[in-house]
Amino acid sequence: MKRFSLFCLLVGLLAGTALAQFIQNGGSAAREMMKDSEGHLLKMDFTIPLAGVSDQGMQYSLFANRPLLIYFFSPKCVHCQNNYPAFQQLAREYETKGIYSIAVALGSVRKNDVRTFMDELGVSIPVFQDESMKFSSLYGTGRIPVMYLILPDGTIYRYSEMTSQAKNTLISDMNALTSGK
Repeated sequence: MKRFSLFCLLVGLLAGTALAQFIQNGGSAAREMMKDSEGHLLKMDFTIPLAGVSDQGMQYSLFANRPLLIYFFSPKCVHCQNNYPAFQQLAREYETKGIYSIAVALGSVRKNDVRTFMDELGVSIPVFQDESMKFSSLYGTGRIPVMYLILPDGTIYRYSEMTSQAKNTLISDMNALTSGK
């Protein structure tokens, strides 16, 4: 009986936490404005050492102070492979509206696997690899793929779910960003 009561309490706490996050995010579980442990807005650190895969000379810092869409993935992840084409379509559409796009591969995978992913899916945006695992530790969710929309001031919106609701929320956010709202 004690275990059942403890289980019910745990489920209630988890549900309450999820509801609080849902309300805090404006009723949208599809997007999260990233904050640090003290509740302050987390800003993207463009000094994180990411290794260029598509262009070894390209620096991640080139994307600072610009609207940026990031696809965080693993080349061996089936969900990442299945969701990438939709991401690339968004990237192409919003590039003409001033939003840059990149992909960041987990650092724990081989570069050859990243290149195979790029070749098989026809990746046309800059690809970096998180060899230092600093990007993962700062912004990761423990699951992939994840999309991030970075505002010019470095504010980070994270889209951890690859659902139609998340995609619609992302599109709405990008439209607001490009229209100046």
